[in-house]
Amino acid sequence: MKRRKIVLVTGVFPPGIGGMQNYYFNLSKHTKHSMTVIAPEYEGCAEFDKGQPFSVVRGAFMRDEQVDVTSWGRLFRQVWRTMRSEDPDVTIYGYVLIGFIGLLLRVTTGRRYVVSTHGMDMLMFRRFIVLNQIVKLILRKADGILTNSEYTKRLVRQYGVHPDRIGIVNPGVEKIYEKKAVNKELVKQHGLEGKYVILSVGRLVTRKGNDKTIEAMPAILEQIPNAVYVIVGDGPDRERLEALARSLGVEDAVRFIGSVTGGELLNDYFNLADQFIMACRELEKGDAEGFGIVYLEAASAGVPVIAGRSGGAVEAVLDGETGMVVDPHSPAAIADMIIRLARDSALREQLVRSGYKRAKTMFQHDVLAGLFDQYVGRVCARPATRWRRARAGETAVGKTRS
Repeated sequence: MKRRKIVLVTGVFPPGIGGMQNYYFNLSKHTKHSMTVIAPEYEGCAEFDKGQPFSVVRGAFMRDEQVDVTSWGRLFRQVWRTMRSEDPDVTIYGYVLIGFIGLLLRVTTGRRYVVSTHGMDMLMFRRFIVLNQIVKLILRKADGILTNSEYTKRLVRQYGVHPDRIGIVNPGVEKIYEKKAVNKELVKQHGLEGKYVILSVGRLVTRKGNDKTIEAMPAILEQIPNAVYVIVGDGPDRERLEALARSLGVEDAVRFIGSVTGGELLNDYFNLADQFIMACRELEKGDAEGFGIVYLEAASAGVPVIAGRSGGAVEAVLDGETGMVVDPHSPAAIADMIIRLARDSALREQLVRSGYKRAKTMFQHDVLAGLFDQYVGRVCARPATRWRRARAGETAVGKTRS
């Protein structure tokens, strides 16, 4: 494989916390290509960046992981400076709208660019005519589109992008997620002695479906009186969810843990669980789960999982094989599935075995980085634009004369 030079331009990156942050970090860490990352500043980022096997250029743009258009001038100047110093074979833009920089540079300088998409970003602009046309132009002119699932690939194709230019690299699972003994301190801390633990992990936003699981709790408690719904994560929906639990009279059977930092502690929470559920659903405003790596993290810890039939979740969880899939809009369906898994030990054990094996083989970072490297190689192997061919010729002539 020919080693290529890549510049990744992203609005989210560690030490920020989240699935996309981990996705871009692990591609950068495990790729065999040469990677330079342009990312926003975070508290503690200088210490984080030390010793990484790739270069990181930080700047005051897209702060707090928000699309701050006032900082795009700074971002464009930083991308331009990095292009001049690195002369990459391809630039990857981690958010579709900042891919407009790639479009401008392709038109003016012929540089290759790829847009990385995650699902929701392919839905959220469709209600806005002008923005949607800009997104379509960015995608159609790109040399490649990197997606995180078949679901996201289908959304990209709806913009008229040829399938040959679309690559799929799923998110990967950290090796730290593994079966282990129950952390008794956590059990005591959250009052989980003798409880049947149903777990959700993720940002508290509507599409994750925590509300429907809370609505299912009265029916669950009728059949599993010691059930407790443990929710790890925080977000804008927390106050509404707490009020919902109170209104249904199940507040004593729902635990809001808040945010958890660090994979080791999160693995401890997975190992508290008898079941894991994220009944994600697609919202009308264009919000959907592009994949759902958390299902595979739970499976890696030996927990049976339930997903909502929505977006890319049905790729992360193979229904009846590595987990179960339910109607995410139906609290009754959610309750029935949780009760079924609690009673059917043979089904639980089969799901745990298959889910664990799949997570530990197909979704390891070195395997996925290999797919990424192959895709980058294919993009870079395509003929360069006229401007890039001319510049390459000038460089070759200059070297010959010297």
